[in-house]
Amino acid sequence: MTIKSKILIKRISLSLCAFMLLAIAFTIYANLKVENAGKSRIYSSVDSIPHNKVALLLGTNPLNRWGGPNSYFTNRINTAAELYHAGKVDFIIASGDNHTKEYDEPSAMKDSLIAHGVPENRIILDFAGFRTLDSVVRAKEVFGCDSLTIISQADHDARALYLAEANGIEAVAVVAPLRAGRWVRTRLAVREWLARNKMMLDIMFGKKPHFLGEKIDIPDIMPQRSYSTASGMSMRIVQPDIIESSVDSIVVELTNSRLEDATTGEWFEIESLCEDSVWRELPFNRKYEDTDGAVYVYFNDLGYLVSTDHPLIMTIKPWFYETHWKHGKYRIAKKFHYPPVPITKSDTVYVEFEVR
Repeated sequence: MTIKSKILIKRISLSLCAFMLLAIAFTIYANLKVENAGKSRIYSSVDSIPHNKVALLLGTNPLNRWGGPNSYFTNRINTAAELYHAGKVDFIIASGDNHTKEYDEPSAMKDSLIAHGVPENRIILDFAGFRTLDSVVRAKEVFGCDSLTIISQADHDARALYLAEANGIEAVAVVAPLRAGRWVRTRLAVREWLARNKMMLDIMFGKKPHFLGEKIDIPDIMPQRSYSTASGMSMRIVQPDIIESSVDSIVVELTNSRLEDATTGEWFEIESLCEDSVWRELPFNRKYEDTDGAVYVYFNDLGYLVSTDHPLIMTIKPWFYETHWKHGKYRIAKKFHYPPVPITKSDTVYVEFEVR
């Protein structure tokens, strides 16, 4: 071997060593940055996580390499459903890969969420979540989310949180369980380290999602406010969660926090807040009026128990009011009474809502 060859081999070896040291240093840097950024924003319990309007459910293959159920997918679905049912999020963006007709992560997530009791109208599909970067950036740029709750396994959560922070999104994350052996965990950890390196380079070089497209508006869930002329009774609207100008029926829930049972009936009124800040009952449908303007609407003289053990669910149908209500604030009023009997005075419980 000539001297020139030895010098060349030495230079190549030094260059490879320098590159490896640089790669190791960059990997350590990337992982420390990601871990430190997400340390205080990753929650292991649904109970302790703050409320967010939207959760971002990050996709994965519903099947494992052997064609059986993928525990990563199953655990993310379980966590997302638990988060929704605990009232911690109003909507779930199911974001995943749909690069072919046969491979459709978002639809698989939607079907599983519905099977877990999440209403279909609370699930938003993002078919262009090819990578975590795409899912996070699209959540802001397409779906208008400035804050998010991210759902995935812990290591993936940390990377998604870093991406969210880099794109001006205030985010927290909840951990879906990871049930895997030591070898699988080691392999996934190495894979995650490399993914974090790529993420850092993507951020440095301004990498963008494959697709953006037109903005999609996620509606606000109807704000409600309940109050009563007597303490202990409250009412909320269960369905629909978004009331539009014409509504067929409204499901309400009455909750009694006293130690004594209360009673209520079928009677109700719906009032609108007028421009002079006065609540007035909605106009009646003219076909229920006679020539003198009297309105013939009757309620059955039935009594329903509002016990302290569990809420009372009732469906009201405002068929006798004029339809196509204007946008604005409204409230439902229902009379009720606590003992003693005979009844000398009825109280009223209200719940306010908005028509959009």
